[in-house]
Amino acid sequence: LECRVDFLARGEGMVTSQQHMYSLIVERIPHELRSDRALYDYFNRLFPQKIHSTAVVLNLPELERVSQKRKRVLRRLEKSMVSLEVKGRRPRHIVGRKRLICCGIESSPMFASFGGKRSADEMPVHAERMPEKGEKVDSINYYNRELSVMNGKVARMQHEKIELAQKGNDSLRASQWISHAIDRVSTVAESTLRPSQDDGLITGFNSSSTRRKPLLLFILDRMGVDFISGAINYVQQNIDEVVDSVVGVTMSSTGFITFKDLSTLACAVKTPLFHKPDVLVVKMAPEPRDIIWENAHVNLGWSKGREWTANVLLGLGAILWSVPVASIQALATADQIATVPGMAWIATLNGGDVADFVNGYLPVVLLLTIIMILPHIFYGVALHYEDRKTASDVQKSIIGRYFYYQLANIFITVTAGSILDSLGEIIEHPSNILAILGKSLPNVVGYFATFIMTKILAGLPMILLRFPSLFRIVFIKFCFREKYLTQAELKDMYYPRKYAQIWYGWEYPNLLLVIVICFVYSCISPIILPVGAFFFLGAWLVYKNQILLVFHPLYESGGTMFPMACHRTLIGLVCGQLTLIGYSIIRLGFYQALLMFPLPLITVKMMDVFKTLYVVPGMCISVEQAVELDADQKNVYSLFSPDVYRQPVLTERIAEPQNRWNSSASTGGTRPGLTTLEMVGDAKVC
Repeated sequence: LECRVDFLARGEGMVTSQQHMYSLIVERIPHELRSDRALYDYFNRLFPQKIHSTAVVLNLPELERVSQKRKRVLRRLEKSMVSLEVKGRRPRHIVGRKRLICCGIESSPMFASFGGKRSADEMPVHAERMPEKGEKVDSINYYNRELSVMNGKVARMQHEKIELAQKGNDSLRASQWISHAIDRVSTVAESTLRPSQDDGLITGFNSSSTRRKPLLLFILDRMGVDFISGAINYVQQNIDEVVDSVVGVTMSSTGFITFKDLSTLACAVKTPLFHKPDVLVVKMAPEPRDIIWENAHVNLGWSKGREWTANVLLGLGAILWSVPVASIQALATADQIATVPGMAWIATLNGGDVADFVNGYLPVVLLLTIIMILPHIFYGVALHYEDRKTASDVQKSIIGRYFYYQLANIFITVTAGSILDSLGEIIEHPSNILAILGKSLPNVVGYFATFIMTKILAGLPMILLRFPSLFRIVFIKFCFREKYLTQAELKDMYYPRKYAQIWYGWEYPNLLLVIVICFVYSCISPIILPVGAFFFLGAWLVYKNQILLVFHPLYESGGTMFPMACHRTLIGLVCGQLTLIGYSIIRLGFYQALLMFPLPLITVKMMDVFKTLYVVPGMCISVEQAVELDADQKNVYSLFSPDVYRQPVLTERIAEPQNRWNSSASTGGTRPGLTTLEMVGDAKVC
């Protein structure tokens, strides 16, 4: 909690700016406030002279496509300049010929020297006529000319969109036709309910009128016309959310507000801002680098609805997880492999030792392979289906779902590996079911001990060696000549952003899996504990080296995933306690099970206590601490920029080609420079 509060108060950690500490993210902004000026005026009325700037997120698919096209033109221009530097002659290509991209490196146009219509040998950069498709052109002149055009187009579109963000969109909502129905029904409800104030249910108790209500008004009162008005209003709100998400209006319901001091921010985040609880929902703003700007404009209600659908489907998948697990344990054996034509030798090779090795390790390897695929599925669901808005939120969703799938894997493995093996004996002697299960359940511990040893001997070295990054750089060096690579491609080859960070959604669940296995099976077979301890000793050495020397985080979330990891650890502890109670009952230890019954209840209660004491206070700093910090740090807002929470596509500068560093500079141990195209929302390190 202390580290989390230090992050919120002082920006402790690898942050690029302290402005995010003074900012809030606002969801469900009403249509009337969806502009920078309107949002600023509204909050300035609530907190006079305390607002630094506001920024409403825009839906900019067209501008993003143009920006991506400009980046492609810039990349090809730099590629042509490198070709001129290496070969000593100006490169030429045929307009429209396809290129291949592999590992982030783009090839030259396919069949660049064959075919094509001849064009003017030297067309000036400012020429009005653009070459047609199929025409052979000078690559440098062509891309210089196209880059100049794209720069002008992007600048014009940026200016138009920024003006729109300032003024707002005056177009009517798609569901505005319902407003007339709401007004009519509200009027009827008001006129209907006005004479009924003497019932004490709507407006008061002080009416002394005893006049009997007309029968028609009594019926309308009983029908609840006022609730019909509320239902129509709710339908209108949901129609707005669906239309905003499907049609893609420019002004979204998401925005950012930056305050001048922390005390006002602390009051704003803890205070209801609107009389409706689902309007103007605010929380602490994430660091700009943490935001996935492509999803930032998505309506919160739309995203939550898809999240619910994904949870239902993935929960159903966890319930049916026994199908692949049971299939692996049934098919991944030496006897099954021997039934394949030409593989009968595996059952008798080396006196059966190979068969024993296959039976012991092949199911584990196959199960590990399937488990390693799951995070990629969860990542795609969170990013592209649920449209989550921050990278840390995506990783948190992976942690939760991956953990529960692994938890299902543990207990389904018990069912498939122990109970099914003893099913025949249970059918023959049903009265001895507890004794049979008590003897058969410990047999599966050997499987999990092998599982953990495999992670020690294979998993940890793979983390240390970073095989994906290693294979990538070896492949690039083997298939591409370095002298033909641009400066941006060299930077991406030696310092890839994707492989420079720790993927919490992958790493946390892998560690939690071993913890849960030790919790669950330590009561059945304590031999699992030294194996687990040895794993965590190796994991401590490996992760310490990787975090301190290798990984370079692309964003800073301030430890938002640590409470989830602690919560999942306690869930594993509850599973271990329930397993101990159940195993005691199986072994006929009824009194011991009765004495241990309060343990899971106490653990669940402590989970709620920890949430109250540590998680909730870590969402925002207290008002008292904010006042003290404001007294020490005065006029900090003078260093803020109104464009920090502006979408990067709106703040991109003019794109210019970047020359390659010479060999002496590139071998001096200095990190290659960044591209000229910098974005305000990202880290400014050039």
